[in-house]
Parts: sequence; C-alpha cells; structure tokens
Amino acid sequence: MSDFNRFMKKGMRGHLIGIGGVSMSPLAEVLRDMGLHITGSDVKDNENIKHLRELNIEVSIGHKASNLPADAKFVIFTAAIHNDNPEICEAKARGLKIFGRAEAWGTIMKAYKNALCISGTHGKTTTTSMCTHIMLASDQDPTVMIGGTLPILHASHRVGKGDTIILEACEYHDSFLEFSPTIATILDIEEDHLDYFSDIEHIKASFRRFAERTPENGIVVVNCDDEASMSAIEGIDREIITFGLSDKADVYARKIKQVGMRSEFDIYYHGKKLTDVILHVPGLHNIKNALAATASCIPLGVSSNAVKYGLAGFSG
Repeated sequence: MSDFNRFMKKGMRGHLIGIGGVSMSPLAEVLRDMGLHITGSDVKDNENIKHLRELNIEVSIGHKASNLPADAKFVIFTAAIHNDNPEICEAKARGLKIFGRAEAWGTIMKAYKNALCISGTHGKTTTTSMCTHIMLASDQDPTVMIGGTLPILHASHRVGKGDTIILEACEYHDSFLEFSPTIATILDIEEDHLDYFSDIEHIKASFRRFAERTPENGIVVVNCDDEASMSAIEGIDREIITFGLSDKADVYARKIKQVGMRSEFDIYYHGKKLTDVILHVPGLHNIKNALAATASCIPLGVSSNAVKYGLAGFSG
C-alpha cells in the first residue's frame, strides 16, 4: 500500500506543485472534498486555477520556498517539476513526504468501488470522453480525469459523488503502474516513448503489468483486432472482455455506414444486438473507440439506452 494512504485524512494539509495541470487540478478538488486542506502553486494562471480559487483553494503563482505552508505534511508534484524546484527543496529540507501525482491518483482510486482506467497508444482521450458520456447518460455521477477539455464538462475533469472514477492511464515512464484499476482497458499497443522503453516487447510487458494491477475479480477490456494487445494479456488470470470490428469480439459492430461526418452502426454484445448508434464523429477509429467505451461501461451496469444516447451526445 502506498504511503500516501496515511495522509488521506480530514484536516491533513497538503501542497500541490503544478496545481493548474489537467491531472493536478481535479486531484486538488478530490482531496479537498475528502476534507483535506489543500494549497498549491503553478507558473501561471489558467481556468483550472480560477476554478480552484472559487473553491477557496489558495494558489500561488510562481515557485518559491515560502509558498509551502508551515503546517504542510506532504507535497505532490507533476512530472514537469524538477528536483531543483525551490518548493521541492524546501519540502526535502523539512523532511516532508513527497509524492508523484500518479501515486496519489492510484491511492485515491482505491476509495471508489469502480476504477475504470483507459490505456493505449492511441485514443485514450476520446475513449475516456465517450465513457464519461455513457456514464452521465446512465444517471451515474462519476469522477473523471481526461487529458483534454470535454465540451459536456466545460473542463478536463469532473468531481462526482458516485462510486466510479474514470481516468486516462498513460504508459510513459510506467506511470500507469501506480494505478489500481478495477477495469483496465487496453485500446492498442504500438512502439512509442522509445526514449524510455527499449522495444515493443518492453512496452507489452508494461501493459501486462498494468492489466495485472486489477484485483482477482477485476476485468480487462482489450482490442481483439490488435495483435500486440492480445499478446500482452495472453494467459492472464482475469475476466476478459474483447471489442473489435469482427464478430469474434465480445462487443462488436454491424451494419456500419458512413453518412457525411457521422457513423451509423449497431453494437452487439455476445452475439445479441445491444443498441443502434449514431456517432457524430467520423472514421473507423472512432467506431473502435465507441466499442471500447461500450465494453468498458457494460460491467458498470449501464443500459443500452445509456450507450445509445451517451455516444450520440459525443461530438469530439
């Protein structure tokens, strides 16, 4: 268990360096909602910081040692923050615990019944966004962290009161191995981040370890059209849900039509029609993302109508 678990207590004071980032600002909000006292700093103002200030979270612009509150017990930093950062140096001088954002998120998601983590070389942001639309159409109230702004949220995140958290899970520097998914989705695996990984086998091994981060009763959702993804999870002792364009998948598409800038198709699950879909973004890659989102949300108890109308409401 991560050391960070010891600090997730009401009244505990924490400081976030790089608090305005797309994954840090929702982290600050979630910790605040858990009853912690949060402050932070960043190099410049942005809309995320404006929102945090509206929640009475104190944010300093610029990095200096004096930003760190006297009663701070821990610090969380982003990958963009280096060891010579004055606030990191001050935290070390005081002997405070210092955590990376992925470790913090990985601990936080254990507080949720369902933790859906979307991984893959391509399509993470789109698929995470589609999952968000489906869950909202299902009248569930998820907490979400996305790597881009989603129009329905007017932000890159939302903090809900439900028992599900949905996050993008990035393989770079193995950061997703800090996560604790109950549902681990793998969209595809290609050679990428070769400044860190040695080759495709190294990447596949990392994704397998990510899938194995699920509990014994967890679920791995995987693209059966992608040879590298299927190879990575071969023989894994978890429930597997596959998605793809052919009927060998658990979740697949039929009657695909491209009509202008939209796609129309039927989604099937275990050989039976689940729903028809009108998707207002073009391309087979987006149909695959929609199938991945559907396969990821089925274990969360969503209805066929939630899939139909959730995907229909997604516009990119």
